[in-house]
Amino acid sequence: MATMDIARLQEIVDNAATNEQLLNQIRKNVTKVNSLLEELNEMLQPGYSPTPKERKPRAEGARKPGRPRKTEAAE
Repeated sequence: MATMDIARLQEIVDNAATNEQLLNQIRKNVTKVNSLLEELNEMLQPGYSPTPKERKPRAEGARKPGRPRKTEAAE
């Protein structure tokens, strides 16, 4: 009977460690969800206007990769 109690206690301790890790993951995810909901509420405000994203200009001579033009391919 004593060995069964020790085995049961070990199982409880193992489950507690697993549950603690799960709770920590849930807490992290809840904070992320809360921040995303705050952003969503901000976007749904009547006076919201999106800010344009600043883009860096391309380097000189750098072109988009892609299919070559017909005139360039013929040469």
